[in-house]
Amino acid sequence: MAVILRVLDRGGNRPDCAPTFALSRLIPYNDAVRKYLTVFRVNWLNSLQYRAPTVIYILGYTLYIAVLLFLWTAIYREGGQVGTYELSEMVTYYLLMFVINTVVISYVSWEIIDHIREGFFSHFLVKPVNYFTYWLTVNASGKLFEAVVIAFVVGGFWLVVGPIVRFPEDPMTYLGFAVALALAVVLAFELEFCIGMIAFWLVQVRVFKYMLQYAVFFFAGTLLPLDVFPNALSSIAAVLPFQYLVFVPIQIFLEKRPDVWLDFATAAAWIVAFYALARWSLARGIARYEAVGN
Repeated sequence: MAVILRVLDRGGNRPDCAPTFALSRLIPYNDAVRKYLTVFRVNWLNSLQYRAPTVIYILGYTLYIAVLLFLWTAIYREGGQVGTYELSEMVTYYLLMFVINTVVISYVSWEIIDHIREGFFSHFLVKPVNYFTYWLTVNASGKLFEAVVIAFVVGGFWLVVGPIVRFPEDPMTYLGFAVALALAVVLAFELEFCIGMIAFWLVQVRVFKYMLQYAVFFFAGTLLPLDVFPNALSSIAAVLPFQYLVFVPIQIFLEKRPDVWLDFATAAAWIVAFYALARWSLARGIARYEAVGN
């Protein structure tokens, strides 16, 4: 018998009320911490069990980056120049882009879309798990595993292009880069989560997801540094949040940003905005969610 399932979530995903931001919800307690630590551990073990896809993906992406590095090295040795970038800065840009694109850029929306379209999302409605925090934990666990793998690959690159990599002159730049990277991880996850929420409203959301993903990559600076784009495109990229995923952290490492604190504040503002959007879209999405089955 077909059953139309429309239930309340016991873990904070309530369809009939606006998202709340009570201080008590922000204070962790032992059971909640233990619950999400278990999710983190299970996903980590799952990544170890099915490590081959991650390793193959990173090795394939390594080949792509290697080709780009050899291409840019050949162009500069022939006297070419791209914008204000020296060869050492361009090599550093693509090495960091390789790391950031693997460790920062999130792809959780694919699984969220499948959950909603195939009805598996119903399981989360009857579990004492907050859907947003669950995926935040899963994303953190997966990215930590990828960071371990990418460390070995970067070590291999280091043997080849290490002598021409440009390092910051000011030691505090490393701290600024770490802060920018942490903000980028959170922003990238929230952006992906919001994209996944579109599945509550659109059936064929994958086409939209592909289109949006390429736009994000383009305006994040994963193809070229944004400051070598034509002025019109650079102006558009400057008002979008995507530059804080890749371009801005690398620019901070290269000591090319005039006001790092302004970058931090702007990235934090985008994080707050996307967090509110994620909670709002989740609440509204659950309110209209229906799963039909036997």
